[in-house]
Amino acid sequence: MRIGSLLKRPTSPASPGVETSPFPDATEAEARPRAGNAWVVVDFETASTRGTPCQLGAIRFEEGREVDSFETLIFQPANLFDPFNVALHGITPQAVANAPKWPEVRARLIDFAGGASLIAHNAPFDMGVIRDASDLWEIGWPTLSYACTLTLSRRIWPGQPSYSLLLICSTLGIPVDLDRAHEALADARLAGALLSHALSDAPADSLEELLDHVGVTLGRIEPDGWFGCHARARAAHDVEVNHDASPESPFYGKNICFTGELAMVRSQAWQLVGAAGGTPQDGVTKKTDFLVCGYQDLWKLAAGESKSHKLRRAEELHAAGQPIEVMTERDFYRMLHEAGSPVPASVGSAE
Repeated sequence: MRIGSLLKRPTSPASPGVETSPFPDATEAEARPRAGNAWVVVDFETASTRGTPCQLGAIRFEEGREVDSFETLIFQPANLFDPFNVALHGITPQAVANAPKWPEVRARLIDFAGGASLIAHNAPFDMGVIRDASDLWEIGWPTLSYACTLTLSRRIWPGQPSYSLLLICSTLGIPVDLDRAHEALADARLAGALLSHALSDAPADSLEELLDHVGVTLGRIEPDGWFGCHARARAAHDVEVNHDASPESPFYGKNICFTGELAMVRSQAWQLVGAAGGTPQDGVTKKTDFLVCGYQDLWKLAAGESKSHKLRRAEELHAAGQPIEVMTERDFYRMLHEAGSPVPASVGSAE
């Protein structure tokens, strides 16, 4: 869905202390052909809001190898700095007083990318920086595509206790220098290493292949709107069933369906079922053995209903003599844990 087209750019003069941009919109650089299997990992630090970038780190990868990089401070007026942000990254108004302004930095980034996709960890923030800063300077949004290593990480390594950049890198054994946390180039290099791990673990030979493999779509920014990088919904029947799982598992050889909002994304719950030797289902049928119920959001139910369609269908089948068992999500995790199946630390054993 193109949400960005709903956003209006400012028509009034730029905020006090911010000059009107003398720089071109880099349209020539944006039109350059995409360079093979290449991507550019970026990270922004901000003075306060998303529209106030004060540092950019960018690293170009080609065929999976780092080939170039740059880091630059970005001018922001002193009155736009928030003490919290300064304490976080250590960049002061004095440090950026003579730094290049956003339009110049953006033109350099677009030229550096040369049509390759941008990569960022928690890309909605970094891509929001590009849009909001461009709005503040009253220059049109650029044309670019991007992917998010946070979204990719959740797909490739489900069930992690945290997907923050530092913690997921530490979990995967990627060296993390805490003294350089919130330095734009250092954080970009961590995100680049994270993407390299994703390509290896998927496995995939290119960014395009990786995205297709894990069901993630590229986000895009265009002059008239934007849409985000997101994980496509997967069907339950796509999950591989582990037929070598312990037959002692209560879900081995059983058909399991889920309804309501779960503590984890639905695809992760399907994977737990498959790992335990069960078969996840998209809907309740006469073959369903278990229906696992998460939180029932009344706003998402049909008008006048207090139960989901799947739950009502399960109750109908049970009343007709079908041996279908309805359980809570908590009981589902507990039964997995008691049978010795792995349960993500983020949900625990539900004991």
